[in-house]
Amino acid sequence: MKKKFKKFLEDIVIFFLPYYLKILIKTSNIITINKEYIEPYLKNKKPFILALWHCNAFTGPILIRDMDLYILISQSRDGELIDRIVKKFNNFSVRGSSSRGGIQALKILIKIAREGKRILITPDGPRGPAFKVQPGIITLASKTGLPIIPFHHEAIKQKKAKSWDSMRIPSLFNTIIIRYGEPIYIPEDLNHEQFEFYRKLVENQMMENLYKTEQKRRELLLKKDI
Repeated sequence: MKKKFKKFLEDIVIFFLPYYLKILIKTSNIITINKEYIEPYLKNKKPFILALWHCNAFTGPILIRDMDLYILISQSRDGELIDRIVKKFNNFSVRGSSSRGGIQALKILIKIAREGKRILITPDGPRGPAFKVQPGIITLASKTGLPIIPFHHEAIKQKKAKSWDSMRIPSLFNTIIIRYGEPIYIPEDLNHEQFEFYRKLVENQMMENLYKTEQKRRELLLKKDI
């Protein structure tokens, strides 16, 4: 009975969440910073790897709608729910994670990327540790030559869930700040030390993008209070 009730609640969430996200976007002011880092790839239909932290997973599906992204999603029950939402916004999924089906998923992503498709990865997902880049995204970028483009967003009015990733949950009638980081290219045939250097580089660049987005949020909050 409990399982049936849980599934019933999940189905309700899946049904209503896309509508909530659509209303959120229609009632919010969107500020995009450093759009020039991604615009040439979108305009010229070029592939890339979009990297965002797992804390952005709630609002992310609507903000990346219609980008033709293949998104790595875990094989967990939570992943199943995210998969259903992602597909409602005209993107695709590849199921797997560092804990389940990771190697096979990585092989599929490499094949897809070499076909000229775009990829999205949350490199600290699905279980964390939060804001820690796992090796898969570095391997993918190194073997395909695609750039990693950091992506982060914060909302002026939002709550941080009491979860391992402090997931951002914005309210309606909001201001959402989207910020892109400079594309990062990873060389081929890395030794262990080089691999770790680029892993830390990507992690640091993604964290810098997060900090600067949060800084912009604080600036807007101060202006609102004046």
